[in-house]
Amino acid sequence: MPVKVEFSKNYKAIQSRLRRLPKLVDETLDTFAKRDCSRVIKEYQKGIKRDLFPTERLHDQTIRIKSEEGYKQPDTPLYGSGEDEKDSLYNALAIRKIKKGYRLYVRWAKHYKANLQLRDLLNIHQRGALIMVTDKMRAYLHWIGIHLRADTRIIRIPPRPVLDMAIIKALEMRKKEDPAKQIKRAMSEYIKTGRDNLFKKYREFNEREAGEYE
Repeated sequence: MPVKVEFSKNYKAIQSRLRRLPKLVDETLDTFAKRDCSRVIKEYQKGIKRDLFPTERLHDQTIRIKSEEGYKQPDTPLYGSGEDEKDSLYNALAIRKIKKGYRLYVRWAKHYKANLQLRDLLNIHQRGALIMVTDKMRAYLHWIGIHLRADTRIIRIPPRPVLDMAIIKALEMRKKEDPAKQIKRAMSEYIKTGRDNLFKKYREFNEREAGEYE
């Protein structure tokens, strides 16, 4: 005689929760990704504006020229016109939604003053560069008050890896919070009780942290 298996209401409830669980986890992980990308931007901008990064200082002549041109912080490396210009290095970073989470990227827009895209200019400052001095460049630098020696054939741009430093700062914050443990805790609560309070708590916190950078 066949035996009919009867599942308890509790078992069926847990099965239902397990089917919904991947969606809850994915939605919450998306907010963690958005928060982390936004934190990199915040640390990057804060570090530049407040001159917190240990980078090589600007040349005295560069500071003098920036002062004459009315820059607010002429001695702050990479700040330039800062938040006053949409297409400055200060505003070079942005984030976008992708299929799984969010991605941090350097904008393609051309720098407001240099004849380079922001991503190319930031890469030069990140890694440093050696630039060959042409007659046209020598004449321009002389015109703005930077007088190269006759035997100067190469200009060195020192590396100022501010983006790398900002990423490290954001990762340090992430490590302290340990998102893996938070997700595990939220999953356990939901499976046992059916309440998704922790998932909601983490999503709301991450959205507040992420702010306006999307």
